[in-house]
Amino acid sequence: MNRKKNKRLTGSRIVVHLIPILVAVATIFPFIFMGLISLQDIYFISGNPARWIPRPPTLGTFAHVVWESRFLRWTGNSVLVAASVTVLVLIMHSMAGYIFAKKRFPHREIIFTLILAGIMVPRAVTIIPAFLTMRNLGLLNTYPGLIFYPLALPIGVFLMRQFMLSLPDELIHAAKVDGCSEMGAFFRVALPLSKPALAVLGIYTFMEQWRDFLWPLVVAAREPVKTLPVGLSTFHTEFRTNFGIQMAASLLSVLPILIVFLFFQRYFIKGLTAGALKE
Repeated sequence: MNRKKNKRLTGSRIVVHLIPILVAVATIFPFIFMGLISLQDIYFISGNPARWIPRPPTLGTFAHVVWESRFLRWTGNSVLVAASVTVLVLIMHSMAGYIFAKKRFPHREIIFTLILAGIMVPRAVTIIPAFLTMRNLGLLNTYPGLIFYPLALPIGVFLMRQFMLSLPDELIHAAKVDGCSEMGAFFRVALPLSKPALAVLGIYTFMEQWRDFLWPLVVAAREPVKTLPVGLSTFHTEFRTNFGIQMAASLLSVLPILIVFLFFQRYFIKGLTAGALKE
């Protein structure tokens, strides 16, 4: 009886450990594949048969990406756009979340429901009206044109509102009794206590903007304002694609977002698990 029970426990443990290992391998395999391709010349990759192990490996593809293309300019544009959108989204959506969570005003729930309805609208549907609006404002091929449209992110308002509902109203009232204004209570009490939600929203927004391809492709076609995803697509042409250079550029483009995630990982996990346990 005990042997059967031990066998079941051993089988369960193997399954419990095997599934995460398989998921980890499936997740990391594309990066290994990209790394192998990026370390060899195009002639070995496109040969017959293709050579997957670089012999000898070369860093010439990375040097070509950095020094012989506009990779650094595209990276700078992506950093500027993603960081600007993230900062503005954190400020605007945290304020909106605070108002919807802590203030009472007529038709509050109806307005909040209308904002939530925006989540269900496919983004592709809004691209053409947004493009026409930017064109009429004269913001095509400009940084403001890239930044303004992504600020309308309903999920951010929803996330901040739900988190701020969990903050005790007594803390806000106590801050006002001590002399804080409404803005003072928001910046000195509500905002510091919302760090986990801000981290989740900030990482999510930065990642979305860093890898966004459709909107920058539509609104910023000129070379000086191209972002990194649009720039990477120029390595692929109709007649020739250097896969080694393309994979090297893709690997380098992952590094900034990886650094951001590792730096804020603690707050990100804390924000995702907030409210999961009841004290």
